[in-house]
Amino acid sequence: MRYCLDSNVIIDMFRGETAIKAKLESMEHYCITPVVLCELFKGAYAAQGKDEAIKLVEAFLHSAELLEFNEHACRLFGQRYASLKQKGKTTQESDLMIACTALSHNCILVTRNTKDFVNVQGLRVISV
Repeated sequence: MRYCLDSNVIIDMFRGETAIKAKLESMEHYCITPVVLCELFKGAYAAQGKDEAIKLVEAFLHSAELLEFNEHACRLFGQRYASLKQKGKTTQESDLMIACTALSHNCILVTRNTKDFVNVQGLRVISV
């Protein structure tokens, strides 16, 4: 089973939440999307302790697989976006990119904000 981590899960782990750390240790394989990595670096470069924050992100990246935002993910994004718009249930585009990348790699998305992903058809989501 592959688990794709949302940025809020990683950030809470960085903040020392032991429950998150324990959950990640129980997962056999976890990965992140390029959008999540962008969000992590955005926060790191804006942080007060920028150098330490950047090192923390880089160290984490060594333990996680970075998924490719491939053509399949892009097609899913277009399909899901059009479907959600038609239903009047749009979500933030960055969250939809995360969801479609997880879908294209057959991963379960791990997040603390399930409401951001509840309307994405076919996405398996767990909350921690």
